[in-house]
Amino acid sequence: MAPTPREPQPVDLPEAFAVALTLVEGRDATTRARILTEALNAVPGLQAWLRYQRQLAVRDLKAQDMNDAQIAPLLKVSTQRVADIASGHGTRKAPRPKPEPTA
Repeated sequence: MAPTPREPQPVDLPEAFAVALTLVEGRDATTRARILTEALNAVPGLQAWLRYQRQLAVRDLKAQDMNDAQIAPLLKVSTQRVADIASGHGTRKAPRPKPEPTA
């Protein structure tokens, strides 16, 4: 028998994700596994959509004459991060160039 997986530390989920947990509560193991696999497979697309929606919201705040210093504490980020979000810059590092092969 396979060892029982270690449960991760509890996390305070945002409301939207806490509601999603109700989709698996009380379901059989096969259904839970299928639903959770579908959810995990959708994460990259969801992250892109969430970043885009956040960018639109930050731009809306700026259009209401709020500046980066006013927005930053609302999002719990730095003023530079507010500027990055509004401009669409992410925090991902650029891919490293591949080393040249040595002869």
